[in-house]
Amino acid sequence: MKRYKDIFSTFHAMYRLISTSPDMKNFISGISRLYKKVFDADEVVIICKNVDFYGFMKFRLKDKKQFIKKGGVSIITRGERSALIKSKEILLDNKFFYPFTFEDTLGTIYLRRKSKNKHFNELEKKLFLSISEEVSVGLKIFNLYYEEKRMMINYIKSLTQLLERHVPTSYLHTKNIFRLLKAMGKKMRLSEVEIRSLEHACLLHDAGKIQLPSKLLRKQKPLTGKEFKLIMKHPRKGVELIKDSKVLKPVIPIILHHHERYDGKGYPYKLKKEQIPLGSRILAVIDTFDAMYFGRPYRKRKNLKEVLSELEKQKGRQFDPKVVEIFLQVVKRENTKKYLRTFA
Repeated sequence: MKRYKDIFSTFHAMYRLISTSPDMKNFISGISRLYKKVFDADEVVIICKNVDFYGFMKFRLKDKKQFIKKGGVSIITRGERSALIKSKEILLDNKFFYPFTFEDTLGTIYLRRKSKNKHFNELEKKLFLSISEEVSVGLKIFNLYYEEKRMMINYIKSLTQLLERHVPTSYLHTKNIFRLLKAMGKKMRLSEVEIRSLEHACLLHDAGKIQLPSKLLRKQKPLTGKEFKLIMKHPRKGVELIKDSKVLKPVIPIILHHHERYDGKGYPYKLKKEQIPLGSRILAVIDTFDAMYFGRPYRKRKNLKEVLSELEKQKGRQFDPKVVEIFLQVVKRENTKKYLRTFA
């Protein structure tokens, strides 16, 4: 009975890894440790096609040390290459090879016990095959996810280029302030995924303006009340453009709420303080800095001192005071000021 409970626990742990791992690297790292623990293996090697670039990722877990390599076929031994090509499992007394396949070959695993007297039994062989089949499914899911991600990045690039043609160039300095965004993210201890979502939001937050009249966006004079009501629709319109993408799901709330105010007087929902997503609070500061420092068709640009003074005034009103404070710390660094002067 205990053995069956262990098997059930193993599959539960594996499914949890498939559903919760943020990326391929974490998934394979967790799976390697799972194989080692379940089969009491001295060495585990997993090779999979690297979905971020053309090549391979190789994970080697030996004793308690883990090694990770990325590269071309040069990182793969002759035996490992043979296992990849043959696409057939090899079950020996103290070694297992298994190709992860789902429609095509996604990678391979090599499992070994040092002692030749410490053989794998029949139950372990069956369990190894069952686990490896499920890992193949997990790898396929990651491959499909990264394929969608690649397509979405191309979509973002195309949408950004379209936006640049439709909206005056002075609206779009987001690429130039990515450095500020990343510096803020690191200082606030955001994860890589959160920073990447902010970068995507930075590129796409004005995407809804594509559906607004170009004449309105290029207007040199202050907007009328009616015109401003039209402008206020762009966060929702932007969300409509990306709502069906799983990859961009974390970006949706950032875009939708980037014009909310800390004091609750913003739009579209008049959220206030921590009701506003953190990403939106960060983007609000970045976007306002962009508007003031680089200017808009209807607003003259300000110098750095004037911009920082205005941000200080709006702490607790338009902006989250903590976010403004971190932004000011980043901008006041000498290397950042030097970088910004190149656009003056």
